[in-house]
Amino acid sequence: YPGGRENFVLAMNKLVQSLELKNTHFTNPAGFDEYLHFSTAEDLARLASFAVQNKVLSEIVATPKTEVASEDGKTVHKLTNINELVGKVPGVLGVKTGWTINAGESLVTLVDRDGHKIIISLLGSADRFGETEKLIDWIFSNYSWE
Repeated sequence: YPGGRENFVLAMNKLVQSLELKNTHFTNPAGFDEYLHFSTAEDLARLASFAVQNKVLSEIVATPKTEVASEDGKTVHKLTNINELVGKVPGVLGVKTGWTINAGESLVTLVDRDGHKIIISLLGSADRFGETEKLIDWIFSNYSWE
């Protein structure tokens, strides 16, 4: 990134301001626990909604497994999405999974079933994948779109 890590974090916070996320501030690009690095479930859902508008990013986070090769084809890396719901739960299209000591497990999930899209933002979990799967099942069993 032009200007390195510091400028990248500044750009992240400018995006936060432009999206009017009132309860988010970044101090590092990776989401590590750090003083003044924070967000909320609502802000992360709104950020995910913005992020998935990028077609390349959407494709990446919705890919369960892939292989990438060096230009000469001699080195191949097998990549597996650590989001256990991608490719397992119908309609799950990613978005962001994480874990830190202070925050616990987190998972921001986009689900699209029959054109009905929902975003679930789960923070402070001890079982982010299991809890999110239960929420998805509950939502699609208890709501109807007309």
